[in-house]
Amino acid sequence: MTNSRRTYAVTLFLILIVCYGYFMPRWADWGANSRANLVYAFGDQGVLNIDAYHTNTGDKACFPGPYTPNPNAVNEGTCEGNYYSDKSLGPSLLALPFYMVFKGIAALPPVDRIIQSGAGMGAMGDTLNPDGQGANPAAVYQFLALTFITFFASAVPSALLGVVIFLMACRFAKREWYAFVLALAYGLGTMAFPYSNALYQHQLAAFGAFVGFYYLWRVIKEGANLNWLWLVGLLFSLATITEYPIVPMLGIIFIWAVIQMPNRLALYRVILGAIPLGLIFMAYNYAAFGSVLPVGYQYSTNWQGEHQTGFLSLTVPSLESFVRLYGLTFSPIRGIFLMSPFLLFAIPGFIMMWRQQKAIRGVVTVLLLAVAFFLFYNSSSVMWWGGFTVGPRYLVPMLPFMVLPIIFVLNALLERWWGRALTALLLVISIVSVGAMTIAGQQWPPVEVWPTTFDLMNQSSTLFDYSLPLLAQGDVARNYGLVIGLRGLLSLLPLVIALGIISVGAPLLMRRRSGNAALVAVQPRPGVSS
Repeated sequence: MTNSRRTYAVTLFLILIVCYGYFMPRWADWGANSRANLVYAFGDQGVLNIDAYHTNTGDKACFPGPYTPNPNAVNEGTCEGNYYSDKSLGPSLLALPFYMVFKGIAALPPVDRIIQSGAGMGAMGDTLNPDGQGANPAAVYQFLALTFITFFASAVPSALLGVVIFLMACRFAKREWYAFVLALAYGLGTMAFPYSNALYQHQLAAFGAFVGFYYLWRVIKEGANLNWLWLVGLLFSLATITEYPIVPMLGIIFIWAVIQMPNRLALYRVILGAIPLGLIFMAYNYAAFGSVLPVGYQYSTNWQGEHQTGFLSLTVPSLESFVRLYGLTFSPIRGIFLMSPFLLFAIPGFIMMWRQQKAIRGVVTVLLLAVAFFLFYNSSSVMWWGGFTVGPRYLVPMLPFMVLPIIFVLNALLERWWGRALTALLLVISIVSVGAMTIAGQQWPPVEVWPTTFDLMNQSSTLFDYSLPLLAQGDVARNYGLVIGLRGLLSLLPLVIALGIISVGAPLLMRRRSGNAALVAVQPRPGVSS
């Protein structure tokens, strides 16, 4: 890695990790709480059921008893058995070791005093639900635990993913700063931002799939050490136990690898590398639900109508699928191209990549199929809108594969003044739009009209009808500015200052370090004549 590329990579990582980590988990987030409950249950009690924690979430499964399923129990007022998280295992499994670290930190007397007293919250009290339990010790403990484990299990992998996208884009960029712009647009101007500090499955699945693809590329196209294939297997298995629908896309990537790999037998490393997490996954499902398959949703206490429609909410393609496709792409409430117009560059990007990179058209095909599969999959689901969410969140794992071809558009546009102006305009709109929806309010944006029978053309806009009005009122998501007593939009000031310091200081520090290293390299060793 060249010094300039390393400087861009470090600066990018710092920008992303600060932006992701500055904002804290939202209260009453059922999805995040369900996954965290499993971490608490196993970390504190050594059990898989979440009976002691389940009241903070509606995303849970009721399994009636040891291998004696009674599907009717899930719709009853009380659970005739035990409660379990109905979510995928991946995020909880990754978060578990960090929770064990947090337990040690929380036991320290100064930290324990904060937890018991609720002191040191600054203006955080403004974000509490007035109908909730308030800042009691148990609530403070779980909030701090969730904040800690989410940072390491979600924000850090997401920031690393942004760096890998930058490194992959550098293979095709005319200038390295073009790849930096692309990775920054991905990290802050798409749905990657809101889900990079939430204990959800989407960004972690994207991390496993794309980073695995990157190392496959390095082995196949650049002759990297075959031992990287063990890591590919681990990453692909992490993505699999994190987001089940990603499996067909991983299959496409693996088929490409079989076709392109000079030494196909070496791919056994990918398969063997995937086995450990696969065994843990099957053991968990068997211990919790009496099946090695992920059947948690079958026993969910909510959304049974959607889960039981078709195959895991999937229906055969129909006219309604095209309406859903519009909802996923251009509708004001969920359309990815309206919330992130920068992504429109992907359309000419694929064309340009196909024409300019004839030697790797197989890779272009993989990227296209990855995007097409996720659009097809989500438009075939009755739950395509994703619930209370920023954008159609089930599309998040496809985004790295979608943004990579944009580098070819940037290669052309950023060479011209009007192209730089157009790129800057779409980038700013995307970052402001996604940022507003990410940081406005204390909950994910709601769906005011349930999108199964409504007219998509007459939807309200998440950005203009929900997020911007909240920001105008100073209703900003929990962040560290609130901890030090700042309120409203003013609580974003420390973030702005930190980003300014990183943008200026990180490149200067990296260049100075490179210069010192070069100076040491040319100095004669003691006892050696110059």
